[in-house]
Amino acid sequence: MKKLFGGLLLLIGIAICLDDVGGLLILLLTGALTVYGLKRWKRATTEGQKVVAVLVMGVAALLLFRWFPSVVGLLIGGVLFYLGWKVFNGGLPISLEKVTAPRTPTNETSFDADWRAFMDKQNKQ
Repeated sequence: MKKLFGGLLLLIGIAICLDDVGGLLILLLTGALTVYGLKRWKRATTEGQKVVAVLVMGVAALLLFRWFPSVVGLLIGGVLFYLGWKVFNGGLPISLEKVTAPRTPTNETSFDADWRAFMDKQNKQ
């Protein structure tokens, strides 16, 4: 059961990460534009060069905010992949027995028992 649960987490993590590969590429492009803009800002000697540096960093900021949900998706996918890998390989002590309800020897529920007691009480009167 642990291997099934771990494998399921692995598949969900991989699916989320593969779905958001475009977000990763945009994140890398954003980082490169930010570094380029900062370097250009430090080396700027005229106002025109500073304006260009600010525009490049502005484009990087717009890309980052537009693709922010993809970055969050990548993080969630990575966490699920990591947890799935750990559970699949037995690294995390997850017990699924605590999640399931205890089994009763009979198929009788508390409603059935209450209804039977009610009917017995009604028949005695």
